[in-house]
Amino acid sequence: MQIRIVCSVTAFFGERPGLTVVSFAECNDLLRASALVLSLEDVLTDRVIDCVGTWRIPLFVIQDDARNLCSSILVKLQPTVLRVPLSDVATARVIDAARTFESTALPPFSSTLAEFVSRKRPTFACPGHQGGRFLDLHPSGVRFKQLLGAKVFSVDVPHAAPELGDVLSHEGAIRHAEDLAAHVFNADETYFVLNGTSTANKIVTSALLTAGDLVLMDRNNHKSVYLGALVQSAARAVYLDNFRDDCGVLGGYRRGALQEDSLRARVAEIDKTKARKPRPFRLAIVQHATCDGVVVDAGALLERIGHLCDYVLFDSAWLGYEPFVDVLADLSPLHIPLSSDAPGIIVTQSVHKQMSGLSQTSQIHKKDRHIQSQHRYCSERVFNSAFMLHSSTSPFYPLFMSLEVNAAIHANGNGQRLWNAAASVASEFRRQVDQHCRVIRAYYGNRMVQASEGFHPVSRNASSIEDGLHYLDPCKVVLTTRASKKATDFGDVSIPASIVTCYLREMNVTPEKSDFYNFTLLVSPSSDATQLTLVARALERLERLLLDGVLVTDVLPSLANAGDRYANVSLRELCCVINNVFQRYHIEQLQSDIFSSVVSAQAVLTPYAANQAFVRGQFRLAAIADVIGCVAAEGVIPYPPGIMCIAPGECWNTALIGYLTAVQALVSAYPEFAPHIQGVYYGLHADGTVALQVHVLEGV
Repeated sequence: MQIRIVCSVTAFFGERPGLTVVSFAECNDLLRASALVLSLEDVLTDRVIDCVGTWRIPLFVIQDDARNLCSSILVKLQPTVLRVPLSDVATARVIDAARTFESTALPPFSSTLAEFVSRKRPTFACPGHQGGRFLDLHPSGVRFKQLLGAKVFSVDVPHAAPELGDVLSHEGAIRHAEDLAAHVFNADETYFVLNGTSTANKIVTSALLTAGDLVLMDRNNHKSVYLGALVQSAARAVYLDNFRDDCGVLGGYRRGALQEDSLRARVAEIDKTKARKPRPFRLAIVQHATCDGVVVDAGALLERIGHLCDYVLFDSAWLGYEPFVDVLADLSPLHIPLSSDAPGIIVTQSVHKQMSGLSQTSQIHKKDRHIQSQHRYCSERVFNSAFMLHSSTSPFYPLFMSLEVNAAIHANGNGQRLWNAAASVASEFRRQVDQHCRVIRAYYGNRMVQASEGFHPVSRNASSIEDGLHYLDPCKVVLTTRASKKATDFGDVSIPASIVTCYLREMNVTPEKSDFYNFTLLVSPSSDATQLTLVARALERLERLLLDGVLVTDVLPSLANAGDRYANVSLRELCCVINNVFQRYHIEQLQSDIFSSVVSAQAVLTPYAANQAFVRGQFRLAAIADVIGCVAAEGVIPYPPGIMCIAPGECWNTALIGYLTAVQALVSAYPEFAPHIQGVYYGLHADGTVALQVHVLEGV
């Protein structure tokens, strides 16, 4: 174990194995300290008071005179007083305290793995890189190891080591780690998933759904929900009518979408027997938060549909930290009082999106002990069988460790401190954008000014959304780019959001995603307020460049490699021509239509049956102009928003074809600013323009 002692006077400690002594004056990060040995003057600095008060790092104050140490601050910090010169006993006491702190600084599994790695014992089990030594045999391997750092290979250890526990059976230190997360997030059980929330959702649907079960689900659910529930499990969907507002922000339920009589009538169209059951739905799958930051009040939703469902899955891929944000905490599905009449609650969270996990880290929270004695209960054995169905037998332990450490970071009130500070940073950034920009504006739902509490994500005066259900995540900054009347009076034009995000990337800033006239920046506890201020200034500069008629290739130099397409075109002209494409094809309205079940494609086959035909090869590739009335062989998924606009087995209609025709025109003319679409294939027309094609079933 390596310990690190920060001292006001480093001469107090000689050289010792496993000990690093750092001068307080040169130490920029006290969180790395195992113990602090400081003068009274250094103890009373703000950074020491904050660090010791928050993290209880062992603190020793050195004293060489008889000064009184009974200040209120010192009483709070509870330091140990040492006399100089330090005796051997005092030195040993400091080192013991440092070792004790270091041994508890890591949570259970990470600490166990660190101890395992410290043995440096030879291994003749997989992984074959043997702590990275295999990579040392080739120049590419050496540079790969330098890029990632040697430590990541040293902790990628054999899963055959029994002292580490078992990821699949949740034993030993593995169970302790998941129990920590369950405690922090207020779940009965937590399962760590190492290949994303797409897999987490499929684990849940595999555990709960069988062929013919009814699932109540958002039309704007993630594609993994469609694939897990409908394609793999062969369940039948009843879609809830979702909403996309005038700013292009997706999320929420249309008024009346949750009425029981209406839902039972739609169930009766599929299965009259199930329509008469007290709980017709085995599972409801709710998009607890969208990528645009629209959050559903879980408790209010359960009051409306909970009694109709055995279980409710809240897909919180875009959230998970809501218990730690004051204005969102009451919306969390894991903090709802549950009686025996309530549905079982499952929550999936993408820990890597805005929390601290490595990419692909996800977790499933299960809260259903209140129905444990009922027939509808999904036992731990059944659930874990589904978990093993979708999990690897060769876990990458750094992913698992990052899930455990994320839980530790959020424990003991620290999550609230971090996330409320992040919400304040995001609020200040919105204020800066609104202060400096005329076209690019922060999105506040139906309010034109910032609010200190959650608010409904609908356009002003809109009345087509369910009341009392929807709020905005303060840590997702949605910026709209459509020019208001006031802005157009100054000569401004609407700026397609894809142009703004392209510009930000040129400025070495990576946004999350863009739609037609809005884009999103994710703010987390690690976001730098200074960098966000620079982003606000960059957006102000972009508006000025647009007014000044600057050439596209001067603002977006990467487009100089796109041939003559952007030669001698001003930024303003590019905005106007793309705006015209949007308007000519009514692309925004079409996108709103296709993500609502009111006008969505009608199903001829179940997604399961359609996929079976696709796998058997009963399909052909057809141009989108020729597919009206044809049956989709596979799902089509525009990014953004990453949602199926047509599922396998549904018929192509005019709204869907019109939407893809607009995208086709955009791809042909300005491919750098067109949305990416999965399930669509690119060909060429005779004139060289892009021809979008899709797979449709034959003989249906």
